[in-house]
Amino acid sequence: MQPKDTEIVRLIGDSKTCLVRESSDKDDHFDISAPGVGLFDIPPAVGTFLLPGSFVGYLTVMRRYFHLLMPEGHHGVVTRLHVADRKQRVEYGQALFTVSAKAEAGLTTEFRKIEADTSQADDGIPEGMFGVRSPTDGIFYRRANPQSPSYIEEGALVEQGSVMALVEVMKCFNPILYPGEPEFPPRARVVRAMTEDATEVKHGSVIFVVEAA
Repeated sequence: MQPKDTEIVRLIGDSKTCLVRESSDKDDHFDISAPGVGLFDIPPAVGTFLLPGSFVGYLTVMRRYFHLLMPEGHHGVVTRLHVADRKQRVEYGQALFTVSAKAEAGLTTEFRKIEADTSQADDGIPEGMFGVRSPTDGIFYRRANPQSPSYIEEGALVEQGSVMALVEVMKCFNPILYPGEPEFPPRARVVRAMTEDATEVKHGSVIFVVEAA
């Protein structure tokens, strides 16, 4: 069942930048902490490489969804989850997960497997183009409901924060946003949609191919 347009507005919501707490015993590690009180959902998997502005989960506050983002000036690989359960209540400043700033040193076996899997998907991406991937397993939707037009069509222009599609995970509809810089062009043209509407997708699978506009 696809969500109504009013539900999409609520789910997309606003963004909040997470807090950072430096580790006292490991110089290359730091904790990403909750920027408020609420229900934390969809944490990044251990081994995920994060950049400034990367999406790292949702915080629900009084039935309002906020995108949680990595703070500016911080990047690295997730090495430990402190809140692994879905929709778990967290307090302001509570540690959500730990990140290693030394990316290569922090890569886990799990991440290397994901990296290998996604590199195989790169075979379908022409040189000079970019693959927008699914952030999680789930059901992929190109539109808010069967009567609505697709969020984007092939040939459409997107920029950072543009909603490209949705992925449903356990009745929660998560918008897939165009990430933009630094890993993607600031403005891009959708070259190809790789996934059919209302079909299953896996974490890391390429769902759109884009090129610099």
